[in-house]
Amino acid sequence: FPSDLETPAATPRRYQFNQPFGLPVRYHDIKVFSEVSNLDLVEIHLSYKDLEVDLNQVLPVRQNIGLVIHAPELFAGDHTLDLCTEDSSYRNHSIAELQRVIDISRDLRNRFQCSDPVLLVTNVGGFSEHHHLNRSERKPLRERLITSLKKINTAGEVEIIPQTMPPFPWHFGGQRFHNLFVDTDFIRQFCEEQDMRVCLDVSHSKLACNHLHIPFRQFLDQILPFTAHLHLADAKDVDGEGLQILDGDIDWVQLFEQIDQHCPKASFIPEIWQGHKNGGEAAWLALERLEAAARA
Repeated sequence: FPSDLETPAATPRRYQFNQPFGLPVRYHDIKVFSEVSNLDLVEIHLSYKDLEVDLNQVLPVRQNIGLVIHAPELFAGDHTLDLCTEDSSYRNHSIAELQRVIDISRDLRNRFQCSDPVLLVTNVGGFSEHHHLNRSERKPLRERLITSLKKINTAGEVEIIPQTMPPFPWHFGGQRFHNLFVDTDFIRQFCEEQDMRVCLDVSHSKLACNHLHIPFRQFLDQILPFTAHLHLADAKDVDGEGLQILDGDIDWVQLFEQIDQHCPKASFIPEIWQGHKNGGEAAWLALERLEAAARA
């Protein structure tokens, strides 16, 4: 990879942001990452294997840091979470898997500094195999999603925040077409009617705007007011996602101005592709570049 040679290494340090910020982690990263910087939170990316882990072994003491959780998208037996599918037995399996994640999230919340319900970033499903669905075809998916969410018991301790989606996600097994949480109207109406918030994945949504020929600034003005948490990475064209900050087309100075205006308390993490490798090297570099943009 030429980028390994060209990109200056960033060493972790203290950062200054107006918003609470953190990094994506697996259990074994938490101690190391929180000791070398002033992170406000960590976002634990759960894999389905993590659901079997004994939390008393991996997190025996209460962590002095905030928490966001990212639900697995893939579960045992190649089951991709989909709360919207027509297949009721598949959908019920997804609901049961997400309920397990919620129950573990409640336990995790008590092991971190987390006075509010813990945010659970969730990819809710609603993809199709061959083409994007039109508005009338999407309606039943939306209705099934609402029904599925009503069956899940969060006990008031977990807030499910659906993640905004790119138009052409790669799933295990190839490219698909995303239909929900892609365009402004769907996201805004869903949040207003269901009294829910989202995780705004900036890279995903920039790709969606490129695909739909919508000005990104306009999308942000509409969706940031419904945003609880952000994933920050750069983006290019309609499928270049998870790029290092400044390697794509996003205007980061403007983005932070809009965050300050519309959702000043929303937290964020950089979510760069392979950002966890080499001690989180790409993630620390992302924080370096984001801080420069936020303070510009």
